[in-house]
Amino acid sequence: MARFGDPPEVDLSAIASDAVSWVIEQAVAEGLHVCELAQWSKALVAHMSGPLSPDLKQRTELAFPDLTYYRHTGSPHTQADCGYIDDGYSVSFPDQPRQT
Repeated sequence: MARFGDPPEVDLSAIASDAVSWVIEQAVAEGLHVCELAQWSKALVAHMSGPLSPDLKQRTELAFPDLTYYRHTGSPHTQADCGYIDDGYSVSFPDQPRQT
């Protein structure tokens, strides 16, 4: 049950990538939450509330060595982020915590 002040839960049932789902679950276990699920041109993206931890990055690389990692340096209109993409599904971690 959600408590007052908790972020709203985002329905992740549309994420059909086991690898991306695993990364999201691990990030949530570390204390992050999914801010939103958004359809972009190349993928359905789960936007996380905070940065990707070095530990989760390492565990992801070990668990899913073929999962594509990306880094975006940002622009005047977009925040710098990194994440993973797999067959039309993605998880995005901002370099700085998102304002929620």
